[in-house]
Amino acid sequence: MHNPRLRLTPGTGVFACAVALLMATALASAPPFATALAASATASSESHADSGHGGVHSSSHSAGGAGGAGAAGVADGQAAAHTEPANAFVEGVADSSVSTHAGASGAPDADMTATTSDGDTSAQISSEGPHPGVIGALAVRAELETVGADAAADGAAAASAARLTDATTTAADLLGSSTGDGEVGGLATALSESSTFPEETATASFSRARSAITLSTAGGGAIDGAASADTSDATTSTGSDGTVSASTAASSNVAASAAGDGSASATVDITTRASGSVDTVERTPQAAADAEAPAEAANDGTGTSATGSGIGSAAAEAGIDGLTASSSRFVNPSVSAP
Repeated sequence: MHNPRLRLTPGTGVFACAVALLMATALASAPPFATALAASATASSESHADSGHGGVHSSSHSAGGAGGAGAAGVADGQAAAHTEPANAFVEGVADSSVSTHAGASGAPDADMTATTSDGDTSAQISSEGPHPGVIGALAVRAELETVGADAAADGAAAASAARLTDATTTAADLLGSSTGDGEVGGLATALSESSTFPEETATASFSRARSAITLSTAGGGAIDGAASADTSDATTSTGSDGTVSASTAASSNVAASAAGDGSASATVDITTRASGSVDTVERTPQAAADAEAPAEAANDGTGTSATGSGIGSAAAEAGIDGLTASSSRFVNPSVSAP
């Protein structure tokens, strides 16, 4: 009886042993498992400028963010806006710019470093500024915030205006930066106005110059700025029966800086008034002049300072039938918080 038997050809066993040896060698030489590396980065920026109705507005915004696990990512953004308003009453310039940077890095393991940065700046003049309807009023603002060791933001805003009907001017500017874990906030405003009110037997003059600044910082934030306002000598005179005259002027300036954890602020507000009149029935003259000058400055923190100064004058005179009345007032406030 024939019993079938399994036969192995000579080449089959050799091939099997070679395959097994190759697989073992490949497994032995394979690299060890490595942590996956990843990074992401995003950035955005925008600017806007418009003018009309005697006013102008410019603003800029920039933001960046980066995150990574065992790798590096970088995001950068910048924006700028520029406007130049001009009409029959006022001309000026408003600028706003901001830049941001965010980066992320980590070691080749499970740690993560992420950073974000954000910034806004704006500048406004006249009817779109802090005092609508007062031609020559303006404001500048800066807001910056950063988080993370490789985060940075820089921002600047400036505005200036001049009235075409007299020598009245205003100006304000801010310059700030933030690095690491930092915050910056700043607002500077200024307005100046002068008017005369002539009548047949009376006249009056009014002038005002106001400047103010408020700054705050935290961590790696730093900012400084200034604001100023100045009016021309507003003078008027008249009198068909007797004579009357009045004049006023005002100017103010503030400046401040802050760094680290601190705040600083200053305000100077100069207002002057003068009036003269004659009574053609009683044949008597009258004159009055007054001035107000509140001013203050304050700071908190080792890296902060604030200063302010101002000057004003008011004078009036009236006369009839050889009688004369006159009045004058002068102010000169000054404050400092070094």
